[in-house]
Amino acid sequence: MKAILAGWLALACGATVPGPDGFAVARPGYRFTFPKDHGSHPAFRTEWWYFTGHLWTEDGSRRFGYQLTFFRQASPQAAWKGSQAWRSDQLHLAHAALTDAAGRRFLLDERLDRAGLMAGAAADQLNVFQQDWRAAQDRKGRIQIHMTAKGVALDLVLDPTTAPVIFGQDGVSQKGADLGSASHYISFPRLKSQGTLKLPEGATLAVQGQSWMDHEFSSSQLARDQVGWDWAGIQLRDGRSLMAYRLRRKDGSQDPFSTLTEVDAAGHIQRSTRSFSLLPKATWRSAASGAVYPLPLVLEAWGERITLVPVLLNQELQTGRSTGITYWEGACRVLDAAGMEIGDAYVELTGYAHSLRGRF
Repeated sequence: MKAILAGWLALACGATVPGPDGFAVARPGYRFTFPKDHGSHPAFRTEWWYFTGHLWTEDGSRRFGYQLTFFRQASPQAAWKGSQAWRSDQLHLAHAALTDAAGRRFLLDERLDRAGLMAGAAADQLNVFQQDWRAAQDRKGRIQIHMTAKGVALDLVLDPTTAPVIFGQDGVSQKGADLGSASHYISFPRLKSQGTLKLPEGATLAVQGQSWMDHEFSSSQLARDQVGWDWAGIQLRDGRSLMAYRLRRKDGSQDPFSTLTEVDAAGHIQRSTRSFSLLPKATWRSAASGAVYPLPLVLEAWGERITLVPVLLNQELQTGRSTGITYWEGACRVLDAAGMEIGDAYVELTGYAHSLRGRF
């Protein structure tokens, strides 16, 4: 009920428009205000804050990748049974994963809590937590994150090198022909990262590198004939950042609403296109889920060709205790057409173990 009332309040203020179920729908003309829009938007059904990054020890001898994701999912109170004191219209879910390239291991943890003492997100700034995991922005704009996963503890300070980037047109990232298949999409494509990583064996390492943050809120993303997406956040050594969002139809084809966006070193969108290809160079089958993922991936656009090569093939997340989604999310090297390493990327592949239609 709170989410429905919030949607109507937003309509009165001219900021959002509620859909037929009462949740707000991402529409053109949304006016972003920071730091407020880094916070929670309970008028929308679904929201996530997504951190991924590439880290190295100070001497460069060890490489790590990390993912920390906070999800907020609105659910009517009537759907909950039991004591009124424990009912909530907001669920919080989180995934944390560490890729240890030298150790050839992928460590994963997940959480599910109702809003309240165990999880929550501020509405006026970036301050989201799930038990002891957290991401919060200070007055200087730096973001501090803390996560744990199977004996790992990661503490980082992320320093944005540009202003927030708004993807899409007129404040909306349109994902399909349906009016509601859209989101408001904010990113920091480059965050200078520094902190400490405690390994399960007990050693604590000083690490540094670069992160990417995505923040999206919507009430329905996928259109009726879409089953998932292939996403890549690419940080090139020449200062450019690329965000590839390939939406897949049931027949495996690329949806026309897929986009590739290039952001320059100053954080300005230089160009965006729907004419690009993101296709497999080979495939990898998960022994755990049986899903077959397109890895490595080859991206072609604007006369350029780059290959995204996983640092480990097994970076699959099975999240039966939280979102119930199986997907691949992992650190990759970026190679040019001659095979030279020219950057780093994080890649997300969804809809291969099962369709995501109706889940987001």
